[in-house]
Amino acid sequence: MSQRKWILPIGLGIIFLLILTPPIILALTPQPLRALLQPITGPQAETGVPHHLTWWNMLLAGLACGVAIGIGTTGALLKKTGYAVASSRSKLLAILGIITLTIYVLAFLLPYPLHRYYNFKGISFGVIAQRDASVALSLTVATIGLFLLYYVAYRLCRGQDDRRLWMIVVAGAVLFALATAFVSLITSLDIYDYIARGRITGVLNGNPYVQTPNHYADPFMDYASWKEKTAAYGPVWEVLSGFISRVSGDRLWPNMIIHKGVALVSYLACVLIVAALLQRVAPNRALAGTLLFAWNPLILLEGVANGHNDLLMMALILGAFWFLSKASDDSDEDEIPNGLSRRVALGALSVLLLWLAVLIKFIPVLLVPLFLLYLLSKERSWRSRIGLGLFLLVLVALVTVQYYRVFWQWPEVSYTFTRRGEMFRMSVPSVILIQLKRNMGNLTFLQTIANRVANLYQLLGIQPADPAKQIGPLEVAHAIAGWPFLAAFGLAYLVILAHTAYALFKTPQQEQLSTPQSFPGKMRRFILGSRGASEKHPWHTLLETSFNALMLYLLLANFWFWPWYLIWPVTLIALIGNKRLLVPLILASCAGELSHVGWNFVWYWWGISWDTLYQLEEIVVLAMYVPALLWYVVAGYRAAAQPRLQQQPADTP
Repeated sequence: MSQRKWILPIGLGIIFLLILTPPIILALTPQPLRALLQPITGPQAETGVPHHLTWWNMLLAGLACGVAIGIGTTGALLKKTGYAVASSRSKLLAILGIITLTIYVLAFLLPYPLHRYYNFKGISFGVIAQRDASVALSLTVATIGLFLLYYVAYRLCRGQDDRRLWMIVVAGAVLFALATAFVSLITSLDIYDYIARGRITGVLNGNPYVQTPNHYADPFMDYASWKEKTAAYGPVWEVLSGFISRVSGDRLWPNMIIHKGVALVSYLACVLIVAALLQRVAPNRALAGTLLFAWNPLILLEGVANGHNDLLMMALILGAFWFLSKASDDSDEDEIPNGLSRRVALGALSVLLLWLAVLIKFIPVLLVPLFLLYLLSKERSWRSRIGLGLFLLVLVALVTVQYYRVFWQWPEVSYTFTRRGEMFRMSVPSVILIQLKRNMGNLTFLQTIANRVANLYQLLGIQPADPAKQIGPLEVAHAIAGWPFLAAFGLAYLVILAHTAYALFKTPQQEQLSTPQSFPGKMRRFILGSRGASEKHPWHTLLETSFNALMLYLLLANFWFWPWYLIWPVTLIALIGNKRLLVPLILASCAGELSHVGWNFVWYWWGISWDTLYQLEEIVVLAMYVPALLWYVVAGYRAAAQPRLQQQPADTP
């Protein structure tokens, strides 16, 4: 059997395990003997960060900023003067990696060790640091230093493929991940909610889509942040959390370590898949793209340190892209024993992995139509396209039934989706809603609209599902803040689908009609970059439209935003390598990480109240959006002004 032949059986085996075994194992695994296990609580450690550690970290972070700026400036000057620095790249990258690792240890691991604070309730680095201003300053400088080192390291690796650089990048990824994996939950408490709902599923024989943590007297429920809410994630994640809770027993430490281990393994899997995928489709960008993901401070601090399930979701999405790249190999049309072509089988594996990601967090459903369009465009007739589409939809339906049957109870399972429209935080719609709430008494048109809507409902005989929830000014304010953005996203997503369909299904005659020098062509070039989608290889079109779909969702339709959501576009930008989009994402990621300093320190110094909450939220949104958008617009003008002297070949799988 050739090297290509074993990929499909192994892929089929992995998918079989992912689909069928978790619910079965969850049902058959015996519950632990509670009498033999220790209680989850223990003696509380003293809080506070040693002053000498803070000042050493501040000194190192300032040095890191200087080193990063110095290396970056020197490299740019040498590049302009024509001198090569290839012989020094590995040494410089090693220096950047050592400084980065030291910052992670001094700024995060030593002050906030997981083993010391894992059993604290409501823990954060603000609580541990006792709102010390010197700690806040050191964390600010350290965060900025990490992102500067990260960007300079990317510049050193761009366009390179040296074995020594690869060794440094991979070693750095492993060491950074191990260091951050044992950092306490300093900016998010989501793992405690994972554990609490996992207990409901795996130990208490309940349904996390029906029962909430406050229904139980279990001591684990005291750690949950969302005690009055049902599960917010898909059934694949709830099954996995239930299994982890069942095998971990009644102690908090093994529950915490296994959840962190899932994040760590997911991160390493993402690194390997990004490297392998880029080596296959874009070898010239493989090293830089791998570093873009592996050394990103936001991914390490939010994904690994805080243990968010976004990393597992992205590992499945990257796996889907990997199998899709294998399915794109048109030179291999061999038949496998069951009569399906390799392309169809690998395409089915790709869609199944993507759907498993959907059943963890539902956002990847935006990518499903794009994957289907890509696979259907490879078929030669509409009959085969319809048959393949039906086959893939049946597979998706079977996986959905397999996981939801464990939890099915209507309408409770729908609450995961319906309540999202009422949640506003750290987004542009949230800022608009804040302003409407502030001026609620002065905005008489809100009451006028509410009265007219109520009269219309009465005229049509429509009664609200909950009589206590009548249409009022607050509901109108939510609608004004949210519905225009949802409508804009819906329209933009339809444009993305149409644009993708045209690029994938276009004929040679349509391809000749491209006129990039015309005004529409120049506008398209300004919006999309140096090449329009119709000028790109289908694989690159799929990557960019997938990225655009996720970014537009975050910008327009996601009213409830947290910095770790940027893990999604950062992962895809590592595959795309778009320079115009890269810097805005780095700026937004840095601002997102710095926002934690605002919430954990500045807000408390300012005085905790609803007014200061709104003011700080507005500042955070401005800091995350304005610099990134300004850079994006300026880069767009520069790209549009540059003549296209030569076309770079598109990436091909």
